[in-house]
Amino acid sequence: MIAPSRRLRLLTLLTLSPLLLVLLYLNPLYGRQSTNPGEWLPHRKTASLSLPSTSRQITKVSMLYGKKNSLYERALQSHRRHAERWGYGMEVLRSDISEGFWNKPAYLLEIVIRELSKGYADGERVEWLMWVDADSAVLNPAIPLEIFLPPNDLGDIHLVATKDHKGLNTGIFFLRVHPWAINLLAETLAFPAYNPSIDLDIQVDQSAMERVLNGSRYRDHVTYLPRTWINAYEWAHAYEGEHGNYLVHFPGLGKQRWPHMERWLDIIERTPERWEVPVDQTGYLVDTEAFWYRVGKAKGIIDEYAKVKAEAARKGASPLSTSSREREEGMEKAVEELRKVLREAPFEAQLLQQRIEDWNVVSKME
Repeated sequence: MIAPSRRLRLLTLLTLSPLLLVLLYLNPLYGRQSTNPGEWLPHRKTASLSLPSTSRQITKVSMLYGKKNSLYERALQSHRRHAERWGYGMEVLRSDISEGFWNKPAYLLEIVIRELSKGYADGERVEWLMWVDADSAVLNPAIPLEIFLPPNDLGDIHLVATKDHKGLNTGIFFLRVHPWAINLLAETLAFPAYNPSIDLDIQVDQSAMERVLNGSRYRDHVTYLPRTWINAYEWAHAYEGEHGNYLVHFPGLGKQRWPHMERWLDIIERTPERWEVPVDQTGYLVDTEAFWYRVGKAKGIIDEYAKVKAEAARKGASPLSTSSREREEGMEKAVEELRKVLREAPFEAQLLQQRIEDWNVVSKME
């Protein structure tokens, strides 16, 4: 009998070996550092926030197999109804293709590769995947998913996720169909094989992805929304969201999960009007627009400063030759502080705005 750790390593290698050929086929730029993170992206028309496009640019993805569970099935039906309402796709893995938790990144990888092999111009290719765990349910189907996605001018953001008190939560997240996603998922799947001494705890796939995302090649292409927007938890004592929130998720409840799920599923199936609120009557439109504005502003400051430094280095001059050394050091520190918040906690609106204002003050100093 093959030991579990050896079996997982063998499974990973067998899974990833043919992907090397796929990577080379799909991504002729693989292996070099791109100077334009958005160069693989096709043109996308800007959709109205109040009336988003209903083309199949988004597909929801989940998995449910093994012993039948009617509550999980009902929860996934809520996602299916939401997808049908807005014209999204819906795919659910119904059998093992990997081992345990590793089915999630393996299934996503299969879908990303499949979609990238399709033509984009004729509308066949999905642009974004939204992973939803089977222990989540849509409460307010009047919320379109497009408002949670980055605008066209932020084409270098490929993963939109959330964090909780433990760090990254992969119960709900958006992943752009892009070669970047292949690299991320492949490295996530390979992580235990190449790092056997690292304890990944219970949710091994989530821990592995978080560690991979912390690597320098990925972290500037990820952003984190305020979690309750798309991933509000049901705690043992109460729901943490507000009336009109999009979704409820039931992680970490143990056996209490079943009565909590049944109560919510009864509400949305028998009296759906109790929770459905038109999107323009929620705070989503204003809040998401403000979020993406701040993220765009912060990334713009960081990118522009990097260009100024690179140009100065090319000329062998100081980035700001007419400024004092103190000012240059202040600007460098302000950019680093801004980058840290952008990478780790862009959902902290006041903190991110403060870092932007700190930069504005320092950059205008004489």
